[in-house]
Amino acid sequence: MNISHLRVAAATVAAAVALGVAAPAATAAQARPAAASATVAVLTADQARTVLDSPELRPHLSTQAQTELRAVAAGEAAPQLQRSAASAAAKAALAALKKAGGKVWSGAKSAAAKGFTAFKKWMDDLPWYHPVRLALAALGTEGIKQLINLINNS
Repeated sequence: MNISHLRVAAATVAAAVALGVAAPAATAAQARPAAASATVAVLTADQARTVLDSPELRPHLSTQAQTELRAVAAGEAAPQLQRSAASAAAKAALAALKKAGGKVWSGAKSAAAKGFTAFKKWMDDLPWYHPVRLALAALGTEGIKQLINLINNS
């Protein structure tokens, strides 16, 4: 081996060591990624109309909640009002579930404890004409997730 081969080999080893040490250090020096913001349930205009038209949910809505839902249905609501309306719709669905009582309430509680997929399956296993299923379908995916949180915290 001649001297030039030794120099190339030494330079290669030095570069490999430098990169091996520098790469983890560079990774550690990077800023922390921003935390993902929590998704907030927002009701669409169609969902707000469906909630307002639902005979199972309407009795459980306060007059303020009905006003908020009407504003969302008309498309005149700010995001904060949409979130408030979504919360009111989820609370009305919780009240409707509790009122249904018995097997429906216990099934909803056990399904909610297992998560969204289990709750959705429980909901889909109800007959298509079941009033609770019709009421829950009005909430949409984000509303159902919010309802699951309410059930688990009640």
